[in-house]
Amino acid sequence: MLRYLIRRIALAIPTLAIISLIAFSMSRLRTIDPVKIEYWQDSVAYLTKARKLGLDQPQFYFSLSSAAFPATWHQILPLETRRHLEQWVWQTGNWPATQRFWHSITSQLTPALQPLSGPLLIQFKALRNYDQLADMPGALADLQRRVDTLPDLALRSTLQVQLDRIQHDYQAIASQPQQWKLYVPVLYWYGLNNQYHQWAGGFVTGDPGVSSVTGNPLLTELRPRLLTTLIVNGWAMLLAYLIGVPLGVFMARRQSMPFDKWASAILMFLYAMPVMWLGSLLVLLLSRQDIGLGIIDGLNAEPWLLSGKTYAQWAWDSREQFVLPVLTLTVHSLAILAMQMRGGVLEVVKQDYIRTARAKGLSETLVYWRHAFRNALFPIITIFATYFPALFSGSLVVEYLLNFPGMGTKMESAFNNNDYSVLFAMVLFVAFLTVLGNLVADMLFAWADPRVRFARR
Repeated sequence: MLRYLIRRIALAIPTLAIISLIAFSMSRLRTIDPVKIEYWQDSVAYLTKARKLGLDQPQFYFSLSSAAFPATWHQILPLETRRHLEQWVWQTGNWPATQRFWHSITSQLTPALQPLSGPLLIQFKALRNYDQLADMPGALADLQRRVDTLPDLALRSTLQVQLDRIQHDYQAIASQPQQWKLYVPVLYWYGLNNQYHQWAGGFVTGDPGVSSVTGNPLLTELRPRLLTTLIVNGWAMLLAYLIGVPLGVFMARRQSMPFDKWASAILMFLYAMPVMWLGSLLVLLLSRQDIGLGIIDGLNAEPWLLSGKTYAQWAWDSREQFVLPVLTLTVHSLAILAMQMRGGVLEVVKQDYIRTARAKGLSETLVYWRHAFRNALFPIITIFATYFPALFSGSLVVEYLLNFPGMGTKMESAFNNNDYSVLFAMVLFVAFLTVLGNLVADMLFAWADPRVRFARR
């Protein structure tokens, strides 16, 4: 059994590594700069937070790039500037000349623009916003005409020096194109000091980083929410199995009888009903005072961090708010579990060894629970591999519906605030649950049927 467990874990580790690569790559496909939203006017604060988030580090251990781009490309901040310069380099292939030109129209020009205002100031600043370098000569010529009409000779002289420098650096780009570099591949090796290594290593060591919006550690952001969601899922799974498995056996023993027919119809109706509708129905039935019973005050639980209590005390005081999400997930899940258990038992009782047990005079209770039950568990075990992560995903919907302070409401707020650090940390956790569910299912298969673990020995 131990050797079988080790083999399954050895297969699970590379699976999680591949999933982490996909999740990390998706998180870096964002088009919105998470730091620019908050510090779009404060460049010092922007650089401080961007470096804290690791945006100035390479994304992976290596990169396959074009010879036109330098090895230090990842150090260019803000990200908007990096994307803009990338467009220019793809047009010229000459990174040194492009860098000098950008330096001329940004940092060197700033002191000279302080006395300016109005259209001329806007036109100088607009130089850095041109996507096509081919449009630059016309813009520089128009700017030259405006500078020539300035009445202040001292200001005109200062701006002319800067404008000459800009024109000189642009001519260097125009006269020295190096597009051939764009077709020369280059491999840059960065080692362990990269964003992916720190991101993935943080999950292993228990320090998965910080939120890109609030700046708080992700453990502080997610731990209470995650624990709350796990409590809801744990109780829902426990109740679903405790009710669904015996119910399935009971229905199988009464096949084609009125109880079996009515129970099958009700269970199929519950399973076909979307979890959002089922949760809404339970809210109307159990929580509303006007049209329902009004026996549960299960909405709008206070978040733990705002309560000032210990987590255990908060969970106990909020126990009534746990009822509706647990009940919704339990009712939705036990339907498929009971129907699968019923089908598994009916398939097993047709086997020869069941007929032999009956021929020996064993009671029906012993036949079903001692001989048929264990072999009928295989469909239930198969479901478990996908049931745990699916239950977790369903709880996110239920928590959002009931305004319950779990991972569901946290995911909704992270999505609205473009907090990709939180979103993809949750994606990786759901992936971990999926792999864990398959691993547990493999162990249950090995327990239920020893032939599984001895198959390849």
